[in-house]
Amino acid sequence: MIRNSFIFLDRVGANKEKMWWQSGLVDWNAFLDAKDVPGISKLRKGYYDRQLEEARAHLAGYNSSYFSDRLPRSEAWRLYDHFRDDCLFLDIETTGYYGDITVIGMYDGKEVMTLVKNRSLDKDNLKKILSNYKLLVTFNGLSFDVPAINRCFNNIVPDIPHLDLRFPLRRLGYTGGLKKIESELGVKRSEATQGLDGLDAVRLWHDYIRKGDQDALDLLVEYNTEDIINLKPLAEFVFDGMKKDVMQHFKF
Repeated sequence: MIRNSFIFLDRVGANKEKMWWQSGLVDWNAFLDAKDVPGISKLRKGYYDRQLEEARAHLAGYNSSYFSDRLPRSEAWRLYDHFRDDCLFLDIETTGYYGDITVIGMYDGKEVMTLVKNRSLDKDNLKKILSNYKLLVTFNGLSFDVPAINRCFNNIVPDIPHLDLRFPLRRLGYTGGLKKIESELGVKRSEATQGLDGLDAVRLWHDYIRKGDQDALDLLVEYNTEDIINLKPLAEFVFDGMKKDVMQHFKF
């Protein structure tokens, strides 16, 4: 999808992008091969050609960071199909909204990596994991998870694109919390974690710390693990739904 996108070019918005699609300029190659482009001068065409050549080189080099500041945050979903094998699904648990981080769960589609406070959760371990991925996927992570991690670990989150599923899901008509949307889309939870929420996650951590309740910690980790694993089918749903919504009137 990113190769069909022009919205990251200077002064190109959704309307101009759609106008180009309608004229048959459906991807970067078509744009570069065209002699003239509707709505822009030859000088501007040359300028955009250079930007697209640069973007193509960075994409070939798998440099997702190139698009971090250029692609609007609301359009980060366009990168998912290209970087889906190198994306990291992330979710944190805390002692409260502005409290300490207790658990950071990460999932790359194959392996679950869980860091727990006073055990494996430290800056070096987290930095090592984060450095291996090209796209970050969260639910409400722009507002909560990433700011909390950066606050606790001195801006450790790398400059890679961040797909916060909360916002494209809203554009597709799904609002509310993660658990509500999971239920609406048929994404299942285990019997053990069914009905648990963020307040329960705080309680479970307190039970572990104050009472030494290992079962409470195990349940907290299971709850967090389901949070990150369930982000993958939601990301797939978002990408397919947004692509269909944006491109419904065009043939690619």
